[in-house]
Amino acid sequence: MKNFILTAMLFLCSSGAMANIISCNTSVDGNLISLEYDDDESVLYENYSFREIFFRGWGEVTCPAFITLRHLTPDLSDSERSVFCLNYDNEQKTIAGYTIGERNAYLECREPSRTFCERVNDSKDAAIAITGVAAGATGGATLATAGTGVTAVAHSSGAVILTGAGGYIAGTLASIGAGALAILTSPITITATAVSVVAVGGAVYICKE
Repeated sequence: MKNFILTAMLFLCSSGAMANIISCNTSVDGNLISLEYDDDESVLYENYSFREIFFRGWGEVTCPAFITLRHLTPDLSDSERSVFCLNYDNEQKTIAGYTIGERNAYLECREPSRTFCERVNDSKDAAIAITGVAAGATGGATLATAGTGVTAVAHSSGAVILTGAGGYIAGTLASIGAGALAILTSPITITATAVSVVAVGGAVYICKE
């Protein structure tokens, strides 16, 4: 009987039934959202600074910033989403979105930004094409696409980032067969002074003001 009980306990632990699931709240665009996460997940603490552990959780927002970023980028792996940081609105005390940039201890963007990123639907083929443009840019190196005014950067996460004026971005994407993506070639995007397009994990994100 003892052996049976021990075997059952080992099975429950190995199957993840003993996971330490925590409920928490985060604030996105002024809306309070309830989320859950496994507090025993090792990758959480790789993205969880001592400062955040000590200071986070005393107010209305109790979720680790990494859990909020996961919520906003559900189709990416933890490595792939490392290219993004959270835009925090100090006046409204809420996450206003996410963009490309260096993170602080709370995964918020170190430099204040008015740029926001959004996922483009049905973008797998475009992601492959964009990645092909920067095939020679690896390990953070840059590759300027000839005569287009667009720079391609390979991020350590595996992402490829195209940066340039909206019109140049639209022209480059059209030249690689991705011009059918309406959001990338919309008037708002084309007339934007600075646009970044991120191809990562089979998805495409466009970042602009």
